[in-house]
Amino acid sequence: MHQREDFYSRLGRVTRAPQDGVHRMGPSQTRNHGRNQHLKEMLARHKAQGVHGAPAIEPNLKLTQVLSYLLAFAMGGLAAVIARWLRFQLSDGMTQVSADLDLALDVLFAIVIAFILREAVSLSAVKRMGAQVAGILLAMVTMHNVVHEMPDVFSRLFSPQWVAHVTDTTEPGTLAFRGHSYHL
Repeated sequence: MHQREDFYSRLGRVTRAPQDGVHRMGPSQTRNHGRNQHLKEMLARHKAQGVHGAPAIEPNLKLTQVLSYLLAFAMGGLAAVIARWLRFQLSDGMTQVSADLDLALDVLFAIVIAFILREAVSLSAVKRMGAQVAGILLAMVTMHNVVHEMPDVFSRLFSPQWVAHVTDTTEPGTLAFRGHSYHL
């Protein structure tokens, strides 16, 4: 009989509303999770109301989004340069392959490097992958123009022979794609 009374007593304590105002969320969710959910709901209501009931506009949020896309684009360009440098270091630097294979290898290396860079700076949103790919492709087709403008820098990064090869086989002010040049 005593066990039954203890059981009903415990059941009554569980069914009563909590005295401290914090609702328990269930066995798999902690009190902190419940508080965080409550705060998240309050912030969402506050943002939706804005000032004097008007919808809130956050200029910092838009600026942050634009900057994150610019960062992703720049990281894509940097990944393309690093990919070409890495390929140069892994090979003898002057190995001639077909233009299609050359582009495919550069893009593959650049995508892997872009993924590593993206994870290093925690820029893991899928939306920004397009900006990274655009940065990679733009850098791939215009890097020779930068070599024409700054041959000394690229001579130190790659080699004077590589710079001479690039400046001899390409024209400044063009887009180089799959072995063909297109004037801008």
